[in-house]
Amino acid sequence: MADEQTPKMEVEEASPRPEGPLIKLWRFLQQRRVANVIAVAMVVIGVGWIAFREYRNSKNAECVEQMRFAETYFRQDSFEKAIKGTLGAPGFEQLVEEYGWTKAGQLCRLYLGLCYLKLNNPQAAAEVLSDYDVPDSYLGGTVYAALAGAYAELKEFTRAARYYEKAAELHNNAQTSPTYLIQAALSYELAKENNKAMKLYERILTEYPLSNEANTAQKHLERVRLLQ
Repeated sequence: MADEQTPKMEVEEASPRPEGPLIKLWRFLQQRRVANVIAVAMVVIGVGWIAFREYRNSKNAECVEQMRFAETYFRQDSFEKAIKGTLGAPGFEQLVEEYGWTKAGQLCRLYLGLCYLKLNNPQAAAEVLSDYDVPDSYLGGTVYAALAGAYAELKEFTRAARYYEKAAELHNNAQTSPTYLIQAALSYELAKENNKAMKLYERILTEYPLSNEANTAQKHLERVRLLQ
């Protein structure tokens, strides 16, 4: 009898001990830990983005409210006041520094660049406008044209021509594109790149034959051909 029971006891002692509920729960949590961390991170990022968007919207509205004084000075040709502001009324310089990352702040950046151009400071205008986050819209064409004007004042005519071309392409239309292309062609002429200038004059005649700039383009084209 004793001999028959011995193997049975040995088998029972070798059997693994069943895991308790706490151990099973711990193993499950360890397996899910990475997934849980990722899930929590995604929630935090989502909440953070929503909060930032609301903050940005509030700051954008705040900038719109404060920039009206500087805009008034700009319309009155008081460009120094528009840049620096007055007591209790911030200028575009301060507004760009505080709100430059908002849409309204970017508009202030354009105003600031135009003010510098009006005050014959093309270097400052180019520096300010180069940091502009150019939108794919009519306003973007205005930014490129202002940059082109700044580089033309600095006698960097090739760069000016390229920005005028960008302005014409960004918001292609029969009203502003011919004007920008004429400016680009004249800039290429000043850079002594007559072949590029001729191509733009020809483009105006082909694509915008009814524009006011077509006659001007024809005259310049004939003149440049005589120089070839």
